Amino acid sequence: MKICVLNLSGNVGKSTLAVHLLAAFAPASKIISVESINASNVNDVEALDVEELSASRFKEIFREIMLNDEVIVDVGASNVAAFMTEMTRFKSAVGEFDLVLVPTVPADKQQRDTIATIDWLHTLGIDGRKVRVLFNQYSTEGLEPIELVYAQVAGYAATDGKGKAVFEPHAVVTLNEVYELAKSSKKTIMELAGDATDWKTARSEAKRAGDLVALERAMSGQMTHDLAVTAHENLSQVHRALFPGAATTVKARRA
Repeated sequence: MKICVLNLSGNVGKSTLAVHLLAAFAPASKIISVESINASNVNDVEALDVEELSASRFKEIFREIMLNDEVIVDVGASNVAAFMTEMTRFKSAVGEFDLVLVPTVPADKQQRDTIATIDWLHTLGIDGRKVRVLFNQYSTEGLEPIELVYAQVAGYAATDGKGKAVFEPHAVVTLNEVYELAKSSKKTIMELAGDATDWKTARSEAKRAGDLVALERAMSGQMTHDLAVTAHENLSQVHRALFPGAATTVKARRA
């Protein structure tokens, strides 16, 4: 499958989702990071083979899209305008993608930019059934409905956005601090969830040895693992919603 992740706005989690929602479940995919200013999160994961190209080298990007049957294109905020401009010149490029994933977050600006992105994709002629909105960074603490948290996008979906993208059933990635913790580990959430380290035993051994550093490491490791299991369960649900029938399992060890 050929997938593009983009939004006119930055800070919507494009690279995070490209890594943990897409590449982690399809490790054989060719990953292209379209970025020239900010370092992409996809480069932080040791297990992923990433090719980084700026939008100014769109011909090379287009060749990679045409050559590879399994490809994930992560378009960074610094290059999205140029990438979109090139897509209007190389019109057949849009037909190569099986899915265009447009993440959005609760912030007002990002929601407005999400709407503008979908309108642009529609103008470009992309079939609305291939454009999928993903509701990212949803906080479960407030128990507020999706339609309220993402009110602008939800309102657009019910009016001008009809037929331009798929909004329902809602694909929702919940807010979880493990995504920040994963950056330093250089692992995917799937890998962290499947970690078989016995942190309880490590904690006991550290206590017996009076090793406070090892004790702290064991406690932090346990908490990170728990958060990763929760996040992976959420990501698996979202992945199944986006790709029915695809494998999403991992042996997530629970303490």
